[in-house]
Amino acid sequence: MTIGKLIDAAVGPIAHGMSATPHRDAEELYALAAGIGAADIDRDAEPDDTVAEEFQRLTKRRISGVPMAYLTGVAPFAGLELRVGAGVFVPRRDFSDPVEPALEHVRATTAPLIVDLCAGAGAIALAIAHRRPDAEVHAVEIAEQAYGFAELNAADRVAAGDTAIHLHRGDVTAPDVLAELNGRVDVVVTNPPFVPEQAQLPPEFAVHQPRIAIYAGPDGLDVIRGAVDTAARLLRPGGALVLEHGHLHGETMPALFAADTRFTGVTLHPDRFGYPLYLLALRAG
Repeated sequence: MTIGKLIDAAVGPIAHGMSATPHRDAEELYALAAGIGAADIDRDAEPDDTVAEEFQRLTKRRISGVPMAYLTGVAPFAGLELRVGAGVFVPRRDFSDPVEPALEHVRATTAPLIVDLCAGAGAIALAIAHRRPDAEVHAVEIAEQAYGFAELNAADRVAAGDTAIHLHRGDVTAPDVLAELNGRVDVVVTNPPFVPEQAQLPPEFAVHQPRIAIYAGPDGLDVIRGAVDTAARLLRPGGALVLEHGHLHGETMPALFAADTRFTGVTLHPDRFGYPLYLLALRAG
């Protein structure tokens, strides 16, 4: 059996394990087993027995729902490679869309002040700091393991030449979190947990990733409500809130903000597949 046929044989089982990208996963798992880049795979060559055995072991773990990034140890996001592992939500490489409106809102602002709530591994905060080295970026995360990965990634980005971000261990719904920034922030961007407790998810999310980063009460809005209050407190008039809420809240978000006079210009934006992804709202004056 050639390497190509070995990889192709794994695609179906990986898809059955509910991966949305089984072909990419299979190639990356083989590359990981072989210690090479995916672009360097010679599909017509015969696989080494030891590599084939390791590939099968990794494939079984992926089929069971272990996130790809937990297997590789890194997660690509908005042009960066971030360190991840058990205990931190994996930044999704195909869902970095909320970074763009945050940057666009401060395109003409010198030295903008930007806050990332529910920072996880630090993905959004670090992507913004990478693109805007003049920005003052603060990131808040409550979970100990996730905060540890954010610290590692922040140090990596400084070593690579990026501007340092300010990390804070805390609860984004607390009334005093980042109180020193009240009324001064240009953009608050957040990807909070938003899944209702009773929702059924694939094992990759329901079993292997931290519940605190995914589930948020009976309606999935427990953290969002508090994060919106915090954003309203932090933002200057005209400042922007970019809130990722996923396809589950395409209807609940407009209802939530319709009764909130603290924000104006509320718009919902889909992902590249047409599903609701994030909300953009401006702080009223």
